[in-house]
Amino acid sequence: MDDPTLMRLFVAIAERGSLSAVSRAWGVAPSTVTLGLKQLEERIGTQLINRTTRSMALTPEGERFLQECSRVLTDLDALMGSFSEDGPLSGTIRMTATMDLGRQRIAPLIEAFMKRHPNVNVQLYLSDSVVDLVDAGLDLGLRTGPLQSSDLRARLIVRGHKCVCAAPAYWARHGKPADPEALTEHNCMVFATPGETQASWSFGHKGKRFRVRISGDRTANDGQVLKDWAIAGAGVVLKSTFDIAFDLAAGRLETALEPYTTEATNLYAVFPPRQRQPRRLEALLDHLSAGLSGGLATE
Repeated sequence: MDDPTLMRLFVAIAERGSLSAVSRAWGVAPSTVTLGLKQLEERIGTQLINRTTRSMALTPEGERFLQECSRVLTDLDALMGSFSEDGPLSGTIRMTATMDLGRQRIAPLIEAFMKRHPNVNVQLYLSDSVVDLVDAGLDLGLRTGPLQSSDLRARLIVRGHKCVCAAPAYWARHGKPADPEALTEHNCMVFATPGETQASWSFGHKGKRFRVRISGDRTANDGQVLKDWAIAGAGVVLKSTFDIAFDLAAGRLETALEPYTTEATNLYAVFPPRQRQPRRLEALLDHLSAGLSGGLATE
């Protein structure tokens, strides 16, 4: 095997977790996979995988080599693809998104994209924490702005803002607040992580911005959980418009305080800097932008 093939073999072993799984997927004998891995380890002069009869795990050198392999193969695919603009899309896209957005909006859009492009593989990792794309070996992250300064490149996917919302049943019981200060009388459910809890919400009115302290009887580190509680009538949440678009349309949630502006939460795709993005990545970003802007139905 040549070096690129050995690198793809190693990535496949790391992703599938066993040599036999790669053997079946590639349609080759298990001995071929074992020999390929041995050749690669001899080629670079270090052990990449610790193997026993029951399990396997990457060595520290293997973890580092996996990240570099993913980067090099992505760049190689982009280079080769740049000379075959009309060919079918293929290859792997590794990406991350937040829990709520990822489950409700991104996953269905990815499903539709992969039906159009069956030779593309997508690995979606959901987390409400900011993931280091380079350390995690990811091609793409979906994040809401304003973005922090970094070496990452960014592309605007869809514009949005946050809105105060709750279930119709909750508003029927407690009434909608007439102004943001009235939120102190409501059960406001917020995003929180250990040692850090959202304590105030930002609003704007007649050219002035101000913050209102809020509190409630529950917090969560998962935006989907907060939204589910709101739909169940437990309280009020502050959510991005693209997170709750379907819930508003279906009547599961209703907004309040519309005359008051909230923080902009534009959605961006961020990715490690490289001279040219693979065609599959550009195609997926176009697809996500159209879908999240309302051009494609996902529910």
